[in-house]
Amino acid sequence: MSLHKVVLCNTDFTSFNFFSMKTNTTHYFLVFLLLILFCADTNDCNAQSYKSENLFYMVGSLESYQSFVQHADEISIICPDVYQIDSVGVITGEVDRRILELAQKKGIKVMPLFASFDQKGIHSLLTSEAARKEAIRLMLFYASEFHFYGWQFDMENIFFADKDAYTSFFKQTADSLHKYGFAISSAVVKSEHPVPESANPAYQRFLYENWRGAFDIPAIAAASDFISIMTYDQHTAYTPPGPVAGIPWMKRIVAYLLDSGIPADKISWGIPDYSDYWFPTDGNGGPRSTRDEISYAAAKDLLDRYQASPEWMEDQQVSYTHWETGGIFNWLFIEDARSFLPKFKLAVNNHLRGISVWVLGSEDPAIWNIIKKESVTVRVK
Repeated sequence: MSLHKVVLCNTDFTSFNFFSMKTNTTHYFLVFLLLILFCADTNDCNAQSYKSENLFYMVGSLESYQSFVQHADEISIICPDVYQIDSVGVITGEVDRRILELAQKKGIKVMPLFASFDQKGIHSLLTSEAARKEAIRLMLFYASEFHFYGWQFDMENIFFADKDAYTSFFKQTADSLHKYGFAISSAVVKSEHPVPESANPAYQRFLYENWRGAFDIPAIAAASDFISIMTYDQHTAYTPPGPVAGIPWMKRIVAYLLDSGIPADKISWGIPDYSDYWFPTDGNGGPRSTRDEISYAAAKDLLDRYQASPEWMEDQQVSYTHWETGGIFNWLFIEDARSFLPKFKLAVNNHLRGISVWVLGSEDPAIWNIIKKESVTVRVK
């Protein structure tokens, strides 16, 4: 029999010369066993070919810091949520020195975000050239002083009429940061369409005018090093209970982005690791239903406290449950390792840049095994 080259799972079996051996049952059986040994799991081989740039957000909690310390090897970019920007462009905040030291030791890039949810304040900032210049000056100073990789914009609740002003400010900042060798990204509010959705028109108008309509995603992506698409909060305190991020909804968003011409290597795929808990309250605005974002540990505590059993929602790829207390149903939608996997697979299958996970300290610890198994963590140069 002639020698054939056998290549499986990137392993070249030519040198073994199996097929020049005497063709009897024993030899074929040995070949079969060796092939199993070298390629027992072809899917694992393929998964390891996906190189993922893993951005993780962190807050000032002990849980967030401890998770960073424990899992630094699987993190490419750490994004501390510690800076705020006001209406006159003043950026204030502080990154824990221990984060800077560990990031330097591990080769992790530090890209803090600055946040604002103040619609009027954002409008004042965007329409003032002096405020814009001050914000850029401070970004450059802090980035140089603390050796940041760059900055991420996290400006939300922007009125849709400020779309051009926001895009202009982002481009202006990108030009300045790039000039001095710093990177820029933007957290982008998710959307399936460039216009308001037709279903639930009153609610969709609210979302478009105050949350989604201000993002010219193609223009922002073109000016940035990457965008972190916030594919979570599918349901909010303003909606009935539902998944944090159902798979059908996420699939529509990634299709919209790619169809809009956004390069896959500029999309960092937003994945939630927190769970949503709905319950009645009597806070500001009077009695109503509300929602809290809670950690996986807190979700397990609620399950134990109320002796609730989660059910798997197959179409949404997420677990949920409810229980009655005081005659009122409380609802819990759980993000755990099982729901994390299909979300991560969307990044893998669409060849996206990587993932942006909100937030360290809230995760099911088992997600780290998924990241290790399904990808190779990129170290940003």
